[in-house]
Amino acid sequence: MDHLSVEEGHHPPVGLEHLTFREEPLPVFVTAAVAGGAKTVCMSVNHPGVHDRRVLRESLARLKASDISISMGDGFVISPKAGLDALRRRLDVLAEFGTPFANACAFEPDADLRRDPDYVEDILGEFCQLARSVEVDVLLEFTPLSHVPSLAAAAGLVKRLDQPNLRILVDTLHLARAGEGPDDIRRVDQRLIGYCQLSDGPRASESPSAYLDEANHERAIPGQGEFPLEEILSLLPPDITISAEVPLRSLKQAGVPPEDRARRILDGSRRVLARARLLR
Repeated sequence: MDHLSVEEGHHPPVGLEHLTFREEPLPVFVTAAVAGGAKTVCMSVNHPGVHDRRVLRESLARLKASDISISMGDGFVISPKAGLDALRRRLDVLAEFGTPFANACAFEPDADLRRDPDYVEDILGEFCQLARSVEVDVLLEFTPLSHVPSLAAAAGLVKRLDQPNLRILVDTLHLARAGEGPDDIRRVDQRLIGYCQLSDGPRASESPSAYLDEANHERAIPGQGEFPLEEILSLLPPDITISAEVPLRSLKQAGVPPEDRARRILDGSRRVLARARLLR
């Protein structure tokens, strides 16, 4: 079935996340996405290339010519300390992208601080209203490294805020590291989920620092790890964007070109998604 799903034209659409090539220049990321056959890309508002007008203009033109849309603008860190001004400036960048979503994460670098969704509830609500004024929807990314540490916590927060433009982003790595899986997805109203970042890995991580390194630098290609990806994907809304977020430091250090890395990542992702669709 793997061979048939990829080789005979059954290509489930899969996107590519900027974190996969976060250390590469923006044109390299775009070239890799084109080579791998990505349907969409996620762009970071913090990537240096985004703030170079010529580089951004040429990258956007290359994506348009390849029929690749921008699914999301990443890089919105939610914290009362930062306030709305920094978030507002980042929202301005999304006008260039023409993307429908801004991804918000309440990342907390202090490992000793208690994770508390209430800490970011007000600022997230205000950000949703600000984003709504410029016709952008907000995705809330949960992770044990943030003040919204789990899918269950994200669902509770989204329900309390009751903002019409707020939904949840499910990152399969963060779902696993939160100790959650398919049963937890079943408990959540499907309408609350708006996006999925796809990667694979071992069932458990050795430590928070190992998890942080894994998240930023070395994930497994979908289908090559231990996550129950097919079951997870079969439970998500069928119309949301599925986008691969798979940084591969080991392959980069081994000299594997970005285009080849993208092909491996996207081929693996499409195979997993094709199998998941048979479970619906």
